[in-house]
Amino acid sequence: MKKKMFLILSLFVLLALACNLSSSPTSQSPGSAPQGSGNPSNPKAGGTPQANPVGINEGLSSLNSYQMTINYKSAGPDPSESSSMVMEMQRSQDQDARYTHVTQSSVKKGGGSPSNSDSNYYEIGNDACDGSGTDWTYTKQLPNQKEMNELFQNMISMTPLIDNPTFVAQETINGIPSNHFTFKISGVGAKSGAAVNANQGDYWLAVDGRYIVKYGLVLETSMGPSVDVIHQEVSIDLTQVNQPVNIVFPQGCLDASKVTPTP
Repeated sequence: MKKKMFLILSLFVLLALACNLSSSPTSQSPGSAPQGSGNPSNPKAGGTPQANPVGINEGLSSLNSYQMTINYKSAGPDPSESSSMVMEMQRSQDQDARYTHVTQSSVKKGGGSPSNSDSNYYEIGNDACDGSGTDWTYTKQLPNQKEMNELFQNMISMTPLIDNPTFVAQETINGIPSNHFTFKISGVGAKSGAAVNANQGDYWLAVDGRYIVKYGLVLETSMGPSVDVIHQEVSIDLTQVNQPVNIVFPQGCLDASKVTPTP
């Protein structure tokens, strides 16, 4: 159960990183209408499409099945240090199943071998299993346990950071008709005096539903030419929307289930 809680919190951390990769006095708060998006409740016919996405959880809950991958990368300020996290999530409402895979890697200041971790979490019906390699824990949940866990997971509906978006065009991304917007985070380096080497954001909202199909933000600052450079990236990619997703317990879970008592 500790690993399960870690996976849930890891999702919150990843989404929070997207929300707080850079802070700015003029940045929009999650859930508010970005500047330039017009009146979201009464858009002009044939005008600029609404730029504010629905919350991550709200968007995903409207889908029958999907796969979402969230990437976070950070490097600096020492050239030798870096960290990364990748979260892959699959969901099938037909199966009443979900799968989450989290990999992390970090190299401390001074270099050396990276520190790596790999975690998996499966939930099919009322049964859950988490672990990796040969270490798996199988849990037979009571129906109200599962209900409470799902309420906790849906407690926070986040949206990634978006600031003053500009509409580009309607495009098809991952097979989904989407509206493409670009943006730059205002105020980066204002407090620290750092030079801004990169500041570019793009995102695509589904025309039907305004959920995020794809998102990317790259920021880099430095305190001088090639000095104390900090580089950060966040990306979100939603694929296999409403397409068949088959989630099954691996053999390690099946073996662990044989020694798990019924609740």
